[in-house]
Amino acid sequence: MTERPQERLVNMAELMAAPHRGWTIDEYVRVLVKRRWAVLSVLLCLVGIAALYSFTATPIYKATVQILIERQTPRLLEQPGAPAPYDHSSEEFYQTQYKLLESRALIKKVVDKLQLKEHRYYSVIFKELPPTGDEAAKQQAEESLMDSIARNTEVKPIRQSSLVNISFSHRDPKFAAQVANTLAQSYIDQSLELRFAASQVASAWLEAKLVDARKKLEDSEAKLNQYKREFGIVGLEDKENITTQKLEQLNKDLLTAQTHRMEAETRFKEVSEGRPISQVLNNALIQTLKSQEAKIIAEQSELGRKYGPIHPRMIQLNHELTATRAKIGTEMSQVIQAVKNEYYMAQAQEQKLKAALEAQKVDTQDMSDRGIQYRVLLRDVETTRALYENMLKSLKATTATENTPPTNIRIVYPATVPTGPASPRKMLNLLIAAIFGLVLGTSLAFGLEHLDTSLKTPEEVEHWLEIPNLAIIPHIEAGPLDDELGAPGLVTALDTQSIVSESYRSLRTSILFSTPVHAPQVLLVTSALPTEGKTLTAANLAIVMSKNEPKVLLVDADLRRPTLHQLFEVEQEPGLSNFLVGEMEELPVVPTRVPHLFLVPCGHIPPNPSELLGSERMREFLAMAKDQFGRVILDSPPLMSVTDGAILASKADGVLLVVRAESAPRKAVMEARDRVLNLKAPLLGALLNDVPLKRDGYHYGYHYHYHSYYSSSDESSTGKSQPPWKTASPASLLVRLKQRVMGNLSQRKG
Repeated sequence: MTERPQERLVNMAELMAAPHRGWTIDEYVRVLVKRRWAVLSVLLCLVGIAALYSFTATPIYKATVQILIERQTPRLLEQPGAPAPYDHSSEEFYQTQYKLLESRALIKKVVDKLQLKEHRYYSVIFKELPPTGDEAAKQQAEESLMDSIARNTEVKPIRQSSLVNISFSHRDPKFAAQVANTLAQSYIDQSLELRFAASQVASAWLEAKLVDARKKLEDSEAKLNQYKREFGIVGLEDKENITTQKLEQLNKDLLTAQTHRMEAETRFKEVSEGRPISQVLNNALIQTLKSQEAKIIAEQSELGRKYGPIHPRMIQLNHELTATRAKIGTEMSQVIQAVKNEYYMAQAQEQKLKAALEAQKVDTQDMSDRGIQYRVLLRDVETTRALYENMLKSLKATTATENTPPTNIRIVYPATVPTGPASPRKMLNLLIAAIFGLVLGTSLAFGLEHLDTSLKTPEEVEHWLEIPNLAIIPHIEAGPLDDELGAPGLVTALDTQSIVSESYRSLRTSILFSTPVHAPQVLLVTSALPTEGKTLTAANLAIVMSKNEPKVLLVDADLRRPTLHQLFEVEQEPGLSNFLVGEMEELPVVPTRVPHLFLVPCGHIPPNPSELLGSERMREFLAMAKDQFGRVILDSPPLMSVTDGAILASKADGVLLVVRAESAPRKAVMEARDRVLNLKAPLLGALLNDVPLKRDGYHYGYHYHYHSYYSSSDESSTGKSQPPWKTASPASLLVRLKQRVMGNLSQRKG
């Protein structure tokens, strides 16, 4: 089947509005196939360089010794019960050890221990020095030697462990193992030396501090003794307890005295006011005297009724009553005086206790002040003594450490003589080179593809130009001349069953259905730039249209570089230019060897092609051609070279833009499209021409296989069926095609 241009035109608005899709796997593979030589060149180049290096480089052997580094945090001033000093993180400790393993000091130890200055591998460095060389030159030579050792040394810690691999690389395997083991042993010796030096420094510091501590201890003890003698302090704690107890007892006695004084004061006030008090009421003598007084009064009252007041007995009773009352008064006076005396005594006792309490408070405060100072001096003595004893203990421990310094580094596996070289690793180098070659080659391929701005696929044509791609025309291989038709480019006449012929027939169908009502009668075939194949396209399109058209006219409107007369082997004059300048009134039509196809050659090349093509005579020419022929095909110059193509586009019923695959720059083709659209010319679509199907089949594999199948089906048997346009009339063919397309459209809508 051929493409369905009607369906494509119906959905053209959707195509132009849709965003550009991403790349598919086929497109990636297509780029790699197209740029395969670039990929292979980079791949072979890198693999060749890797092979040259791997098979010519001097073998290097690597010897590895494994050591164990245990983390220890020395504590020189330990105190009983004191918290442990701050422990640095293991990461910081191990990073320090790795730097020590790579230090130049360690490398210098190895150089001195192995006497590498005289070794056959490095002695040449020092032999080149002049006999009277200065110290700077010797120092520079030593630095060069140590740099050489450092470059070939590798320190690699093993993750999640305290193990470290120390490797040394050299072309001599025995020497490599010797240097690796010497590095490990020198590192252990260096660690011991550092610890010994630290112990010596600590001992000297402790000795100096111990002298100061001893002097401070003696001074503090002297101050404490002097203070004790000054204040007579023997047992400060007992003395403080006695003073405290006295103060508490005085407080209690004062409280009791105050209570007693308040009671006495109450009684004193009652007596002073003349109110009876309990001491009076409860006095036994006063009670007795009161009873006697009552008896006398009772007896006096009884006798007074009998004898009268002047009776001797009555007189005697009066004297007794007076005496009794006098005794009562005397006794009450004594009781009142006793109450007053008791109050005065209680008041005096209270004042005395207050004074004693205040004096005891002063003594207690003085004792407390002396106790504070005493304890300060005592704590100073104790602290100084503890520090002195701790320093003395640490000095003894440090002195013992100097004699046997501990080490936290051990050799786990000594280095052995390597049996095989570590580099070059031939297979690994070749594999890495191959991988990098593929990566770089692929990157180069896609980079070149990105820089390539030509249009290569129908999808790219439709995306960038936003117009339909009506067909793709494969590359036409040059063949022998035909005796009748001549030029090999007229493949539609030479080989009607070829893929190219079928592609032109597909183009013809697309053009016939490019407009809703009538196909364009005057068709302009043009391109953006020269050599895009517009002339061959116009010629082959005219040939396939002549198969179903009664009369087709092909006009060579390229008045600058005409070639159609050469293709069809006819005379160049008279032609279009002769008609346009008025030399003839009839169309200069020349019949060709293709049935139903007629040609108007260019004629004489004029000096002003643009003026002639834009003249009124050109309109008359097109009007006469439309009257005499069913289809008129114009071959014009490129749009971007001259203005001839744009002038003809404004006069045509349809414009076909030929785009040469993988050749025409995208920008030029887009500018050519814009010129046509700015003229309001009916641009039917584009034609992707000269497509290399067999070379880069990933571009157009579908179309290639489709056309191959279609062509083979036409040649299948002796009773092969012919295409519709070979057995049917043009009118019936158009009716069938329209019915088929409309039926497909209705099915899609349903």
